[in-house]
Amino acid sequence: MKILLVNPWIEDFAAYDFWLKPIGLLYIASYLKKLGIEIHFIDLMNRHDKSLQKFTKVPKDKFYGTGKFPFVEIKKPDVLAFVPRKYKRYGAPEQYFYDKLKEVGNVDAIFVTSTLTYWYPGYWDTINFLRGYYGNKVPIFFGGFYVRNLPQHARKTNAIIFPFSDLNRIPKMLEDLTGKSVKRIGIDWFMELSPLYDVYENIGYLVFLTTLGCPFKCSYCVAHKLWDGIKFRDPERVVSDIERYVEKFKVKDVVFFDDAFLVNSNKHAKVILKKLLEKNFSKDIRFHLPNGIHARLIDEELAFLMKELNFKTIKLGYETSGELQLKTGGKVVDKDLVNAARILRNAGFTEEEISAYIMVNIPGQKVEDVINAMKICKSEGISFSINEFTPIVGTEDWLKLVSEGKLSGKEDPVLLNNTVLPFWWKHGMDEQTVQNLKMLAREIKEGDCYD
Repeated sequence: MKILLVNPWIEDFAAYDFWLKPIGLLYIASYLKKLGIEIHFIDLMNRHDKSLQKFTKVPKDKFYGTGKFPFVEIKKPDVLAFVPRKYKRYGAPEQYFYDKLKEVGNVDAIFVTSTLTYWYPGYWDTINFLRGYYGNKVPIFFGGFYVRNLPQHARKTNAIIFPFSDLNRIPKMLEDLTGKSVKRIGIDWFMELSPLYDVYENIGYLVFLTTLGCPFKCSYCVAHKLWDGIKFRDPERVVSDIERYVEKFKVKDVVFFDDAFLVNSNKHAKVILKKLLEKNFSKDIRFHLPNGIHARLIDEELAFLMKELNFKTIKLGYETSGELQLKTGGKVVDKDLVNAARILRNAGFTEEEISAYIMVNIPGQKVEDVINAMKICKSEGISFSINEFTPIVGTEDWLKLVSEGKLSGKEDPVLLNNTVLPFWWKHGMDEQTVQNLKMLAREIKEGDCYD
């Protein structure tokens, strides 16, 4: 059996390669290889594929392997006609895709993944392109976060949706659809397999998950609903994967994209960091934590371990100041953020290396909450970024907004894009207020209006 796996296009008003890798699809590749299946892999979002340069101009890296995607301007979905911005398809050009498919040749099945729900137009266009090439005879499996969160919407593609976390369902589905025999293996993919980076020829960085799930129940986040509790990968396996692929690809940047990297750190994160230090990685290797780690869980030992291991990006999940900190789940309050910032600064981290995520437009949030959060970060000598709130379907915030009549619950997913929301939603901050806060953020960072 021969299977093609595809990481699809992104279509949006803006997109940036902030260490984006299709980890779930790489685990599926590993699972299929375990079944003895011949696999082929096309990542339309891999900026570091050297062959991509034959088809389009690829922007240079900006920092630590991240950078802008190549893009083409395309027509906006009709539902977004009112947004005064250009809409783009990010990733490899169609000719690149066509040539790659020609190299792969005939296949028995195709797997397409997904991430953010409001990026679905890019997923749909990818599936349509595949159908245009292969016709309707080749079954297309469609999975990932968007499919798991909005399965009924994903069914409109007429692909075979896979809204499950159990990969052991795959063999029977393949047999039923292809008529070919597939062996069975009972396996916990996250605990027993590794993401199969071998499918790449060139990459610019490595991304790993060391945990799956999150014990916190933040009202704006769906992570705790997607997974049953939290799983911890064996530290030995984590370190082995890092060591193997750093050597194979000669990359300089390694990224941990966990939702809860610091949970149970004495038995997990600290063990991983110590084992990495024992490997004597070159100081040329840089480590990153970009996914909003829990400030309350940072202690001095962690800070010094991360400093010794050459961490260059530490993003703290802060979200807001004020009473909403407790109303949204109590993951962090101001004093936690201050304490974490002081511990990290004392360990030697600079303002550029430590940053806090501050959300703007959370339901019930006041402008003063955002401003106060920015000033606290500034006073503690750490950076911060402003990120617009988006109501993720299934979260407590989304359910509450629907029950209050502030959302219908039937909105087209592209309307919930954090870039789009302030243009039409009448129950939060409007576009001008959001832009004013972003301008104020720049001024506070520069120290012009700190007082």
